[in-house]
Amino acid sequence: MPSVAQRTTRKSASAKLPQKLRPATPEDIHAWSDFDSDSTLSEPLPQDLDESWPYTFQAGDSVWVRTAGGNWLRGRVSSEITRKGPTREKEGLFYPVKFDIKLRKYFAPLNGEIKPDTPHTRLLLKEAGYEDI
Repeated sequence: MPSVAQRTTRKSASAKLPQKLRPATPEDIHAWSDFDSDSTLSEPLPQDLDESWPYTFQAGDSVWVRTAGGNWLRGRVSSEITRKGPTREKEGLFYPVKFDIKLRKYFAPLNGEIKPDTPHTRLLLKEAGYEDI
């Protein structure tokens, strides 16, 4: 009796592997900065820490970042290269942040993992149970 080969579907390798972040050009940063400033005026502030917040950061800005473990820590945007790549919504900017004394990682506002250190963000942190802010 002839054997029947089981048909397998193969996903492309790029669908399995996370895409690498690429350096953002000054034009990219300017374009997102223009988009963010226009949309920020009409969009309400996030009501939850996990919500995305289209926000443009500058080197030296004080921020709050969500770690891989789900904790929120204070950090500072470093002067290293801003990168671009896919976020959970669309392509966006990823900012280099130094936090927890010596750690550095890239965070994207459109992923809801970085927030500016503002009274509104501190209120969201308090509502989520973070007391020592």
